[in-house]
Amino acid sequence: MPSAAATTGDAIAAFERDGVALVRRAFTDRWLGMLDEAVDAALATPGPLSREYAPEGRGRFFTDHHMSRNSESFRQFIEESPAAAIAAALLRASRLWLVDEHLLVKEPGTDVPTHWHHDLPYYDISRDGFASLWIPLDAVTATSGAMKFAKGSHRWNKVFTPIRIGTGLEAEGADRFDGPAPDIDASPGDYDVETFEMNRGDALFFQAGTLHAAEPNRTAATRRRALSLRYASEAARWQPRTYVPSRPSKPDLAPGSVLGDNLYPVVWPRRDAAQGDEV
Repeated sequence: MPSAAATTGDAIAAFERDGVALVRRAFTDRWLGMLDEAVDAALATPGPLSREYAPEGRGRFFTDHHMSRNSESFRQFIEESPAAAIAAALLRASRLWLVDEHLLVKEPGTDVPTHWHHDLPYYDISRDGFASLWIPLDAVTATSGAMKFAKGSHRWNKVFTPIRIGTGLEAEGADRFDGPAPDIDASPGDYDVETFEMNRGDALFFQAGTLHAAEPNRTAATRRRALSLRYASEAARWQPRTYVPSRPSKPDLAPGSVLGDNLYPVVWPRRDAAQGDEV
């Protein structure tokens, strides 16, 4: 079952007000150990959508997507862990589709930040009912790559130009939408920025329109491994965009339709494997 903290009114209020909520003790050692092994396997055999963001000599910043297509451990975590239940509670959703699974690894000594962006323009999903559950497998501090958020930015009703998250440069071929995101680090006092230091087993849930970034991993020996699961509720609609780098294929959906293609599997409510009942 999900952590009690995930379903409290305070967590839901924080998510809706700030666009981000911290969930303490969301996952037990059983689930984290499963992901430890899965991440090592993904690093050893990168998939077709993997990327390396750190220049030579500046560490390793590795990302990959849709690992569960080739990994039983990732598949089991997505289908059986408390992740979907936590996301459904915070989205007040009765049904959830999985949009993306995104692995992000910053090894020790990776002097590369994750530049300010929001997830919305990278996906074919509308703003409402679209959010991410970010699950670190290591304790995260401001020195090792903690996430930071411009709280309330999900309510600006903006879609900023997609960037390459490891360089901050605009993504080639992407729509410009409302132009580049503001340079929040240049004037942090103008924004309500919070950096989230976290323990192994904690999670962050944030709206797709919330601006966020992450620090470099300047430690000598601490890894920063995280899995980000992106969910859409029944409030979301399919909204095709030009630049969708993590999409393995184009779904057979009409613009404005509810998600329902095989590319976006239903993960909540879960089906009991023995009885075939939704739980």
